[in-house]
Formats: sequence, structure tokens, C-alpha cells
Amino acid sequence: MALDTRYRPRKYSDVLGQEASVLILRQLLKEGKGYHQSYVFCGQHGSGKTTMGRILARALLCSAPVDGEPCDACESCLAILQGKQHECFTELDAATKSTKEDMLKITEDIQYSSFSGKRRIYLFDESHRLSKSALDAVLKPMEDCISGTEDKQLVCIFCTTEPEKMQPTIFSRCAPAFVIKAVTPEGIADRLAWVCAQEGITYEHDALVTIAEVTECHIRDALKTLE
Repeated sequence: MALDTRYRPRKYSDVLGQEASVLILRQLLKEGKGYHQSYVFCGQHGSGKTTMGRILARALLCSAPVDGEPCDACESCLAILQGKQHECFTELDAATKSTKEDMLKITEDIQYSSFSGKRRIYLFDESHRLSKSALDAVLKPMEDCISGTEDKQLVCIFCTTEPEKMQPTIFSRCAPAFVIKAVTPEGIADRLAWVCAQEGITYEHDALVTIAEVTECHIRDALKTLE
């Protein structure tokens, strides 16, 4: 297994350098407000937007969350971690999955979940590339609440490198955007040093700092370069 896959954070406590965002997300879960809105994660390539979104989705659907974290032991968590089909969670790459047929499936899923009471979560990667038909399919369910609650029928998690290209109507239905900030070269080097220790790799710290600088502090690219 590649290093960037093996050491991708599985919980918020594993996430590097996003303490403020993690604190807010965990608090929303602990207060039972996780389903009250959709979410936007934005930041540079390789910063961890999709990883944060997946952790959030697992925490929302988890049978026994712990301190706002997914347990990663229940059936729901394991299904998402193992990449299996999950009846309540769907991840789509908006760059390639926003055709009329894709949106028809989303609409059908939302109608089914509204009837069955199942909660639905969609994660859209590169969400600034969503088509108008895609937006039309999700905007109203993002507003509608499950009867007798403040929980939304549909929670969307939008991950993007270009938030300025996204429709304002999306932001109006989401919590304030979570900006995933670049970690310092020293911070990246410290994480690489930890990975080296786990893998039994001999290293020089200055070399790890150089890797971080050359990859412009993209943690995923830094792990690939280390490998």
C-alpha cells in the first residue's frame, strides 16, 4: 500500500494543522447539530479537503461516535473505510459525475430517502464543476428538514480548490466554509519523520524539510515524494 494511502488520516485527531476546523466539526457532532446544514471544504490541492469530508461523513453516519469522532468499528464506518457501497453515503467527482443520468440517480435516491426516513449524505469532490442540473437536483432537499426536527433531508459535503467558482446558492445552505490551510514545511517534515519512524526509514531532517518545500507543503505529494 502506498504511503499516502496508508497514512491518510482516519480521524480528526490524525489531521495535521487544522485545529480550529476540527474543534468546530467535533463540537457540532457532540451537540447533535451535524445534520442541521451542509458543508464546504476549500483549500489547495493535496491539503486534505476530501479527507476531512470523509471523516465528517463517517462521524455523521456512525452508530457510536466518540467525542465527535467516528468509531471506525461499526458497520457504517467500516463500509465507508473499505470503499463498499453505502446506502446513505455517496461520493462523486463533480468533474466527471454530473451528467443528467448521474443527477437522475441522485434525485431518485433523495426521493427514496425522504420516503424511507434514511438520511442521505453526498460528498462532491471538485464541486466547483457541478453542472446546473446537478445543483437543481440537490438545492431544495438541502433546505428541507425531516419532519419534526432541524435535521436536513440531505447533507452535502462540497470539496473544492476553487470556491470562487461555486454558486452562491450553495454557500447560503452551508455552514461557513472550512478553509483547509497549508501546513508549514517544518510541520510537514515532522509528519514525514513520524512516518519514517513507523516504516523504519533512515532520514535526515533537513531532507524532509526540503521535500516539504519542493512539494509546496502538499502533504499527499510530500508522502509520495518520500516514498
